[in-house]
Amino acid sequence: ALPEIRTLTLTYALAGADCIDVAADPAVIAAAKSGLDAAERIAKADQRSGYRRPWLMVSMSAGEDPHFRKAEFDPAICPKDCPRPCEKICPVEAIEFAADFAGVRRDRCYGCGRCLPVCPWGLIAAHSYPTPIDAVAQQVLSQVDALEIHTHVGEHAAFKDPWQTLQPWVGNLQIISISCPDGEGLINYLKDLQQIMKVPESAPGKDLKASAIALKTKSHHVIWQTDGRP
Repeated sequence: ALPEIRTLTLTYALAGADCIDVAADPAVIAAAKSGLDAAERIAKADQRSGYRRPWLMVSMSAGEDPHFRKAEFDPAICPKDCPRPCEKICPVEAIEFAADFAGVRRDRCYGCGRCLPVCPWGLIAAHSYPTPIDAVAQQVLSQVDALEIHTHVGEHAAFKDPWQTLQPWVGNLQIISISCPDGEGLINYLKDLQQIMKVPESAPGKDLKASAIALKTKSHHVIWQTDGRP
């Protein structure tokens, strides 16, 4: 829910977070920026020395991404005597059983997953809807400071195409994070992404956690986020 996003952003900002990551959705970004503005006003009023406004990061997908999912079910097969706990538990009232509409309103659902385990019949599923980078890059990246790209081992083409699309906007970013779950061939895949992004190889004896990247006239840092790898 957008008010909760604003409140959480404000709270983490005042707690000293350096970077806050949200979905690449204009409404979510607006809520987060409102929270950052409020935190900045509070910090100034309290005369907090050393307060620094956190960077705002958005997550996008180069391929399928479980971060962007929505609930789905066929209301036509729901038993008529069902107490509909899904409708009651949804925090944004995305599930409705009205005369003119029944099912999940996709424009409201943000994939929290609370409805899945409460369905007595197991009829609700969650399906991923990857964020199309080419559709949102211009609208989103001009408003944020950092970008996280989710990918999987072997998705070279799925990564290369959107990376080319991002070029006009990456010059304004402070941090680029590449998130990739563990899998066979992970290190070689990350090295291939280095070539696609023109990121220098890490120095001998160092790992792939971070590396410097020069794009346009600005120096960036790239975070290699290898989820699930010890």
